[in-house]
Amino acid sequence: MKQKLLVLIALFTLQLSAVDNAGIQYYIKEYMEKKMHSPVDKIETISSYKIEGTNGWEVYFLSLDINIKMGSVVRKRTIPQVVFTKENKIAFSLKDKFDQDYKKLLKPRVPETAYDDAHLLAGNRNAEHRILVMSDPFCPYCQEIIPVLIDDVLKNPTKFALYYYHLPLLRIHPASDITTKAMHLFHERGEIDKLKSLYHLLLDPKERNAIAILDAIKKKTGVRIKLSEVNSAKVKKALAFDKAMKKRLMVTGTPTIFIDGVWDYTRMKYKKLLTK
Repeated sequence: MKQKLLVLIALFTLQLSAVDNAGIQYYIKEYMEKKMHSPVDKIETISSYKIEGTNGWEVYFLSLDINIKMGSVVRKRTIPQVVFTKENKIAFSLKDKFDQDYKKLLKPRVPETAYDDAHLLAGNRNAEHRILVMSDPFCPYCQEIIPVLIDDVLKNPTKFALYYYHLPLLRIHPASDITTKAMHLFHERGEIDKLKSLYHLLLDPKERNAIAILDAIKKKTGVRIKLSEVNSAKVKKALAFDKAMKKRLMVTGTPTIFIDGVWDYTRMKYKKLLTK
């Protein structure tokens, strides 16, 4: 099986006379259908750009709607695929000089639609730099980084615009469900300090009782939020948008920070911009 797969990849490389978006989609569709024995209904290029310092290599982030056969049942799935191209070559892995795969170092560029007024938390929309963050209030790294980031943006509104997206990690932090919905309400009301305070909520992250979570939020902020408010159709729609953007940007963990559309895997590059 491994030999056939290697031959197939080689054939793709040889058949390409030039790399363009349509050609990449065609060959990846063919490859995935032969590899997985499952038809691809749709393939979309989410983002693509040249990788600095690679002598011409370009990365493509693709989304595939595929029908996967599991026994006698066919399941529809949307799966991501990252490929690298240069001239007439397609590669599924590309490593830097430190032997790190660029799949782990790169993410899609942020689309302009992500920078809307509904997600602007702090700073000026016409600021010099735009920061987009995806966060879970019970994530230990978020608790350490995000409140400081918010404060830095508030102190430098012409330098930064901060766009905030919720990414509750419900499998490990069930309490994030109600908490992020409450944070959305505080954001909508312009109560940034109350939103920020929920990063230090005295509550077990595994708490599932909605009333217990709302009680903890009342104790922390002084605000009694009703269950009907956090479970409103409007709030659910807003968080569904955030979840869709998470998939669009192929984000898997928190905190994830993008600066001027580019993923910052260090999460700290914005601090260098403070001194410029």
